[in-house]
Amino acid sequence: MNEAASKPRLRAAQYLRASTEHQRYSTSHQAAAIANYAVSQNLEVVRTYEDDGFSGLSIRNRTGLQALLADVLSGATDFSAILVYDVSRWGRFQNPDQSAHYEFLCTEAGYRVEYCAEAFENDGSVASTLLKSLKRVMAAEFSRELSVKVALAHDRLARMGFWQGGPAPYGLRRRSLTPGGRLGPILEFGEFKGISADRTVLVAGPDDEVETIRRVFRLYVHAGLTAAAIARLLNREGVPGFGGAPWRAPAIIKLLTNRLYVGEMTFRKTTGALGQTRARRPRKEWVCVPGSLEPLVTARLFRAAQKARAHRNVAMTTPEMLEALKRLYDTHGALSHKIIRTVPGLPKGAAFSKRFGGMAGACEAIGQPRRAAPRASRLPLATDTILERLHLLLKRQGYLSAALIDADPSLPRSRTLSRRFGGLGQVYLLVGYADFDPEELTSQVGRAREEAFAIRRARALGELPRPAQPNPEPQEEFVARMKG
Repeated sequence: MNEAASKPRLRAAQYLRASTEHQRYSTSHQAAAIANYAVSQNLEVVRTYEDDGFSGLSIRNRTGLQALLADVLSGATDFSAILVYDVSRWGRFQNPDQSAHYEFLCTEAGYRVEYCAEAFENDGSVASTLLKSLKRVMAAEFSRELSVKVALAHDRLARMGFWQGGPAPYGLRRRSLTPGGRLGPILEFGEFKGISADRTVLVAGPDDEVETIRRVFRLYVHAGLTAAAIARLLNREGVPGFGGAPWRAPAIIKLLTNRLYVGEMTFRKTTGALGQTRARRPRKEWVCVPGSLEPLVTARLFRAAQKARAHRNVAMTTPEMLEALKRLYDTHGALSHKIIRTVPGLPKGAAFSKRFGGMAGACEAIGQPRRAAPRASRLPLATDTILERLHLLLKRQGYLSAALIDADPSLPRSRTLSRRFGGLGQVYLLVGYADFDPEELTSQVGRAREEAFAIRRARALGELPRPAQPNPEPQEEFVARMKG
């Protein structure tokens, strides 16, 4: 009888780990190699700890290795040896000592660690120790080289306009594209392309989502609503957000700042390769690829949204706030949220209220009594004066809205102007506001619209006579003619 076969078989556990790097490292391949090794060494595999589909850069989320270490440290196991395919299965940690630490925990607890696919025996000799150290360094270097190659490939594909993974933002959808350039089906949330060789591009989503995006931009820029107010409005109307979730202010801000809606793909915005903590890169280091997809909003409207957001999100120290409040009080004789809103470069009124305990606290901080601001509607203002102030407001803000007009104490209220001039649309004409894109003016239709706008404005100012309207036919004559 074979002497090795007559000895009692030692009980062992196996640890398997595989990511998506190479099929040759699949857990089934490792288990088969370990099984052959166990037979040759008279070992019996009684337990399996497995992490399938997990990167070796971190122990986070690797429940198999965590369970193995917990059992080993507790000592409540029914095996005395641990079989691992090779040194890199512990992990491809950027610090090689981390892999050595996990092996040390096992050996210190009295368990023998054996590598089944290595060309050396893990016997503690100088040669095996040097080879293990070299293998750990090589495993870390493999991850670094692979990270560089993957990053270069992603950069190249992104510059070609391909989507680099993750769910599509609200209002957009992923669509598969074959290597030959043929468009495939549109992929909804949670769906995957059928062939790994296919690429993915972004296309416009359903019409109702696209219209919601454009409406959010208009409400934020032209109506002057805050992100929270827009979210409340959409939820009140029952408009579903991303994935059917209710709208929140951060989701509105994310929508307003996403450059994909103007057709520009942006990447390399953060760092955090090889398991490092993610950090935001400076804006100048971002890589932007305009024209990656069909824009959903105009570039002009997107720039106006960024300008409005910058105006509403200004950080100031307490002394700077007090100095600004003093200037406002000296100019207007009072303080209010509406007065603060009219001045570009200042935080929102809520920021002053939070810092000083309301407008009354702000007045007390600058040593002034709380007084209501006088409205310009109580004062007789000439038309030229009103138009001049409206023009200054337009130049300062970049747009006009009822909220901006009501917030400016030097102007009558928007409803007063509407009654006086026949609506805010007429006010826009008188001030000289027109929303024409440069691209639009290059076409014949755009130039015709611009000319028509100039004519309407001239008529509103009285510089051109209005076209004569035909006198309506008296009703009696019309009835008699129809009967005859």
